[in-house]
Amino acid sequence: MKKIILFSLSLATLFAGCEKEESPMDRELFPQKVYIVGARDQLIERDIDLGNSTDTIAVSVAVSGSLPLSKDVTVTLDENPAEVTLYNERNVSGEAVQYQTLDEAIYSYPLEQVTIKAGEVYSTYPIHIDPASLQCDSLYMIPLRLSSISDYELSENDTTVLVRLHLMNDYSGLYYVDGVLKNTTNTNDSVVYKMSRNLVATDNGSTVRMYHFNNETKDYRPTHTFRITINSDNSLTYSTWDQFVIHEGGGVYHPDMEVYDFWYEFDNNGTRWRAEGFLYKERQTSAEQEELDDWLDEHGK
Repeated sequence: MKKIILFSLSLATLFAGCEKEESPMDRELFPQKVYIVGARDQLIERDIDLGNSTDTIAVSVAVSGSLPLSKDVTVTLDENPAEVTLYNERNVSGEAVQYQTLDEAIYSYPLEQVTIKAGEVYSTYPIHIDPASLQCDSLYMIPLRLSSISDYELSENDTTVLVRLHLMNDYSGLYYVDGVLKNTTNTNDSVVYKMSRNLVATDNGSTVRMYHFNNETKDYRPTHTFRITINSDNSLTYSTWDQFVIHEGGGVYHPDMEVYDFWYEFDNNGTRWRAEGFLYKERQTSAEQEELDDWLDEHGK
């Protein structure tokens, strides 16, 4: 009987010891430091939609560690414009377009501080931007850094980031053109062409800039550049960007397929030519490409 009692007491002691032992997952395994998400790569990319009178982007601020926060942490950010200058010096040719900061009148910070709540690991810091005055040939950055925190420590490296802005709208992006150029005075003179085209958002939410046919020598040729505007009924109208002589044009945009069915007539060394064909958005999967191919076959000219 004594042996049984002693054995029972030993088991009780053993189990009591197990219950007191702490699991590694119950304690913080890494230093808790505040940082800007993406700052390790120096740049983070954000799209600005020209279709919005005011667009909102955001930067995320987080606290490293293996456990959610046990208390709120308040973080203050400010700007460091010298980082943009430094980036240009290190990464951009002196002859190329330089990155610039935004005019103070077109953007604002709705929050003075960002708070990461207890139980969370990150929070977002919004930025409001009025994009109407932004130019598609300019390059913009917002340089942000962590300036103060209410608790924990600042990360050694991930406290400064450059937010690189890209103008876009519902009709911009990478497209492929499947078209033909026809001499309107000599019907035997024509050129079939296929190539990629980056349609650049400009002016508003329904206009893009496009390069006509051949534009290989530079990024911008004033003699080969024009605008396409998608009207409320999805019809297309055209206007020159600079020196490209465009006589007239038409066509329609198909939003369900992200396809421009286009035509326009232009001056080619004193002769009137006609361009016509399809511009279609890049497809991500083979099934999407098959659907597009079927649509193009059905609507082919």
